[in-house]
Amino acid sequence: MTNKINKYSNKNIIHAIDELLRRLSNLLAITGSIFAIFVLLMQIRRIDAYNFYIANYEKIINIITICFIFILLDQIRIAPRRLYIIVPIIQIIGLLLVNFFSKKYYDIDSSRIIWVIVGSVLFFLIIVINWLRLSYSKFTLYQLIIASFIFVITLGTLLLYLPLSTVSGNIHFIDALFTATSAVCVTGLTVIDISKELTLFGRIVLIILIQIGGLGIMSISAIVLLFSVSKGSVQDRIRTLEMFNTQNKDIIRSTIKVIFLATFIIEFAGAISLFTVFNDNSSAKLGEKIFSSLFHSISAFCSAGFSLYENSMHRYSNNITITTTIGLLIILGGIGYPVLLTVFFAIKNKITGKRYIIDTQTSIVLFTTLILLLFGFLFIFFNEYNGALNGLPLREKILISIFQSINPRTGGYETISYSSMNNVTIGMIIFLMFVGASPSGTGGGVKTTTLFVFVASIITAITNRPFIVVRGRKIKESAVNKSVAIFTLAMAISTFAALLIFYIDGYKAMMPVLFESVSALSTTGLSLGITPSLSIWSKIIVMFLMFIGRVGYLTLFMSVGSIDRSRYGLIDLPTGEVTIG
Repeated sequence: MTNKINKYSNKNIIHAIDELLRRLSNLLAITGSIFAIFVLLMQIRRIDAYNFYIANYEKIINIITICFIFILLDQIRIAPRRLYIIVPIIQIIGLLLVNFFSKKYYDIDSSRIIWVIVGSVLFFLIIVINWLRLSYSKFTLYQLIIASFIFVITLGTLLLYLPLSTVSGNIHFIDALFTATSAVCVTGLTVIDISKELTLFGRIVLIILIQIGGLGIMSISAIVLLFSVSKGSVQDRIRTLEMFNTQNKDIIRSTIKVIFLATFIIEFAGAISLFTVFNDNSSAKLGEKIFSSLFHSISAFCSAGFSLYENSMHRYSNNITITTTIGLLIILGGIGYPVLLTVFFAIKNKITGKRYIIDTQTSIVLFTTLILLLFGFLFIFFNEYNGALNGLPLREKILISIFQSINPRTGGYETISYSSMNNVTIGMIIFLMFVGASPSGTGGGVKTTTLFVFVASIITAITNRPFIVVRGRKIKESAVNKSVAIFTLAMAISTFAALLIFYIDGYKAMMPVLFESVSALSTTGLSLGITPSLSIWSKIIVMFLMFIGRVGYLTLFMSVGSIDRSRYGLIDLPTGEVTIG
């Protein structure tokens, strides 16, 4: 009996080691591929002949080749199907050919550009193939979400780093990384003026990153899985069901269809509306107007806040079409797909005379969103009536107040500079940014439902009630615990980051730094003008804030470890009394 147990334990250990090697092999192949693309792109730039990547090119490319041969041979070893054995062999052959031709034609500029493109495509295919193979490793859903964002941010950085992406052809790597992170995390903070610095190619890369970040990388992965017949592992399917909180794959398929269809319909409708206004500039070409309309529509719906105009939307502060269209796009994108679908079907059933039900979450989201929008509008309008809005016509004051109350909900646009407002209004804007959008939406922040449950839990404690009740429904205790945890984490992270930036860069006032910190963590993208002047270390801190805000506080921390449910739930533990307050 003891021998059987020992054999079983040994098998588990061997299996665990093998699984660890699989993960490392896949991750090394992905990391190596990304680094190889980076090295190849450096050959196009050739800004300095003494650059490390150029001076040591042959050594680097040889090391990459040798590493890839071992990694891809390991891929053949663990491949579950014959097709997966053939693919690594093709990758090895292609890698050796790229290595040979790249060194042979290194000194010929035209040939070098050709092999750089070929090599980049090859390494990109290796990245994608090995990324898909990660599904055979036992990564948790949260780890895959985080890894997916890092993956797209890295590729976006390399594309923006290309000379083709910028007018000057020379952008600092940290600025390319910052811009890509801001785009994928749909934030909108920029250290460069994208209206002047980015070429058409760079702008296309930027809007693709925004669209991917807005829709959610995992949603795109799920649609590829669900609409591919007999594709994906069992673990892939389980993760997808877990992600959509259902056990019915047909429901997921129909929901994803509606999500993507609704997204593109709303963005297309927004682009048409914006085109009618952008068309007033007769000097602009038709193609530029169409692209500008699509760019701003996608950016607004995804709550990104990027603008192709200098000073955001200041020039359209009195234009009701612009303020209404962009405002509605931000609200629709930030309100969340579940709420949009519930409202849509409720209206449809109301028209057809059928019965409809508004669930608890939809009620909370709609109520909290309406209150925050109304509160923000009234606060800005009356508090800045004789301040930042002084001297403007009443119509423009109302439009600016409405627009500025919508955008702190992670929209990121502005029709008047926030730096012109007084500190009381700035403090209120920080609060609105901190709350942000709603769950499953394109925006960030702690979310409207979190605010509602957090405030309701306080009221419940004060009134000595046993639990929170919303429309005859009891709110779970776990939701209350999560709301408190998220609120606490968000406050702690934003404050600590603001203090770090404040002391690193030596600012004299704390308000602009705290504004920047909350804006990054909530993926809002508003700023009091300090973003371009941030030091490299402060830029890195802001990038981390944007990343945390996009993937979610709990997702980030649950990716580190999960709950061992075997320790809880089966046997109840003795209760310990603790005096609170």
